[in-house]
Amino acid sequence: MNIKTLKIFSDLVDRASFSKVAKQNGVSQSAISQKIKILETKLEVSLLEKKQKTFQLTPEGIVFHRHAQVILSEYETMLRDLHNYDSKVLGNVHIFANYWIGIYLLPGYVREYLKVSKNFDLDVNYGDCNCMQTVISDLWSDLIILEFPFNHDEFISEQFAEDEFVAVCLAQNISKGQQTFSFANFKSLPLIGFTKHHPLRSIFENAIGKKIERPRYFMEFNQVELIKQAIEIHNGIAILPKSTVFSLPNGHHLKAMPLKNMHIPIPLYFIYRKNRKMNRAMEHFIEILKRKPLIC
Repeated sequence: MNIKTLKIFSDLVDRASFSKVAKQNGVSQSAISQKIKILETKLEVSLLEKKQKTFQLTPEGIVFHRHAQVILSEYETMLRDLHNYDSKVLGNVHIFANYWIGIYLLPGYVREYLKVSKNFDLDVNYGDCNCMQTVISDLWSDLIILEFPFNHDEFISEQFAEDEFVAVCLAQNISKGQQTFSFANFKSLPLIGFTKHHPLRSIFENAIGKKIERPRYFMEFNQVELIKQAIEIHNGIAILPKSTVFSLPNGHHLKAMPLKNMHIPIPLYFIYRKNRKMNRAMEHFIEILKRKPLIC
């Protein structure tokens, strides 16, 4: 019995898939099964009970897994001490983020992570809410970063930052000295919005409720950049997260302004599995998410 075997067993419990654990550890599925059998023979107990295509831990397996977690944790602590772990991060972290978060918000946190993390492996995947079920089912992501909490018994959602909605239109439609944009201005310009089931549209429309007349959209898209292009082509207006436009240089043809008498926040969450054992890389990235304020 060695650390590698303990890690494979722990990964198998966490991911509940021989094929995924085999791929993760660079071995065959048969090698995984063989290691488990050898382990059971040495311990003289049965650790897993197979049921058709799935398996579950036996009572002995539960005890073994609990102690294996302790041993693996102590092993990582030893590595931290041996390699001056305060200045280095060992391990990797896999992240999934919605397109607009990944493009406009996540890079700031990644740059901060790179400044202080020398030994690391950071993988980021981008997608939209339509591929969320795939992300959840394939167990690839250590962290999922979204603009809404994921309400599921197997996941924990923690808010770490906040964006806000602003009005965006061509600079020529902003009067001299104008500081905010009223919803009354929307009637004079084509409204470009997110598609019906996009999380940002839901957040916006739930926030306005019955305070104003429900907006009628001239065009709908699922990505921020397409909305920006439509604003320019059709001389339209849109409601977008401030982070997606706050860095526009002076003199740019698009202009962003706060909404008049209304602040609509966009909460941002990092989401992870309850049973996912965090390595130091994942813990360190979460620390950066929590301590680095979002400045728009």
